Amino acid sequence: MDKSILKSTSVVAFSTLASRVLGLVRDMVIGAVFGATGAVDGFWVAFRIPNLFRRLVGEGCLTISFVPVYTEYLVKKGEKEALELAQKTLSILVVVLLFIVIAGVVFSSGIVSLVGFGFSDPAQIDLTVALNRLMFPYLFLVSLVAFSMGYLNSHKYFFAPAFAPVLLNIGFIAGALVLRHFLKVPLYGLAIGVLLGGVLQLLLQVPYMIKAGFRLKFSIDFNHPGIRAIFRMIGPALFGIAVYQVNLLMSTVLASMLPDGSITYIYFSDRLTELVMGVFIISLGNVILPSLSGLSALNDLGKIRDLYTSSVHSALFITIPASAALIVLGLPIISVLFMRGEFNVFTSLMTYKALLYGSIGMFAVSIIRITVPTYYSLKDTKTPVFASAASFIVNIAFGYMLMQTGLKHGGLTLAVSIAATVQMLILIIFLQKRIGKLDLKKFILPILKYTAAAAIMAVAVYYIADQINWLNTDAALIKRIIYLFAIIIAGASVYFLACFFLRVREVSFFWELIYKKIVK
Repeated sequence: MDKSILKSTSVVAFSTLASRVLGLVRDMVIGAVFGATGAVDGFWVAFRIPNLFRRLVGEGCLTISFVPVYTEYLVKKGEKEALELAQKTLSILVVVLLFIVIAGVVFSSGIVSLVGFGFSDPAQIDLTVALNRLMFPYLFLVSLVAFSMGYLNSHKYFFAPAFAPVLLNIGFIAGALVLRHFLKVPLYGLAIGVLLGGVLQLLLQVPYMIKAGFRLKFSIDFNHPGIRAIFRMIGPALFGIAVYQVNLLMSTVLASMLPDGSITYIYFSDRLTELVMGVFIISLGNVILPSLSGLSALNDLGKIRDLYTSSVHSALFITIPASAALIVLGLPIISVLFMRGEFNVFTSLMTYKALLYGSIGMFAVSIIRITVPTYYSLKDTKTPVFASAASFIVNIAFGYMLMQTGLKHGGLTLAVSIAATVQMLILIIFLQKRIGKLDLKKFILPILKYTAAAAIMAVAVYYIADQINWLNTDAALIKRIIYLFAIIIAGASVYFLACFFLRVREVSFFWELIYKKIVK
């Protein structure tokens, strides 16, 4: 992989790691303070709605459609015309966001009735609606942050957008520990914390935007050729992103039909898988999109193919062992991170059930996170739409069937894993028609090596972890923390040694990087 891309990915990964670690602290606090109840389920439903729109409007169709067009303007037409395009895009975005936020607040009751379809308690429904109305303006703030991310990443500024979620987590924690004491309904403190986090995230972007050359100017021009190009991509991009997000949303809808706490179990399991995905995989996807867009503008398909292959390998080198570790060590991790206060043994077991089946599909999701930006860099929005639609159908069908078995909420996370695998296969098959056939031996052989090394690691950590009862609440927390930390270090060592003997290229690459940073 190109060293500049690896360096940028490292910056984003470090910032994202800080965010995810603080996110774990946030979830530990929320779990201990609020537990897994119907009211907490209502909060996550209320938060998921503006968060869904944020991913659709901000991080979704806007970033995907804006970055390739903006990058092409930078490469071919220069900074002046690119800045004009950015200003017009932001102006339109502000108007659209204001409309969506107002509509979301006004029609919150109807939206909640759809997402919380299985809610039957009037008090729970009323609380969810109130929380949703309070948090909907978060969409406006965080979508502007997403626009900043697209602009800054195109100018090779990666720190501020990646670090922004840290501030959201600070808002969450402040809401759970401080603000709740001043409010009659404690969960309102969390909602206000979300808004506080959104404001802080946006303020962080401002100095970096100025440094990158952005100047604010309100100008709406739907006839601008760049705006028309963005709008041509938005429709299919929105649908493609929407299907993926609706997949996640449907898990919430279906989980609302299951016993209280099911939505919260899935939420906490998602947080653990997203910890891995966010630290490196999403970071890598954000970094390579501008690079792929630049290569696409130059029509260099050979380099696109090489960058895609190396990016997938780098992603799976991390994801495959992480997935194996979550499957084997999921319960110990949940025990150490969350099992305290209102988050009891039963809640831990139910959360692990969701995590176990959700971890199976992590490899597929990581490949999707690399493959979809590749399509959008080529300005192909139709294929991701088709793949997403197929994934949606599979997810709904399997989710509805599996939730009625003994798997319950675990069946919903298993359905997401199955759907992601189907989507991944479709994307890879059709991508080869765009960039040329991949060398299957060079593509698959490293993946088989990662899998073999991860299997060896999983067996080793399973036998080590089995020496302690992780659900014994009488056992000292510090003892469990030290033991878990030792197991993770041992597992990582086994994995890297196995990869070394299997002659995995990434081991020498990462060792060289660490050696230069630490020894030299």
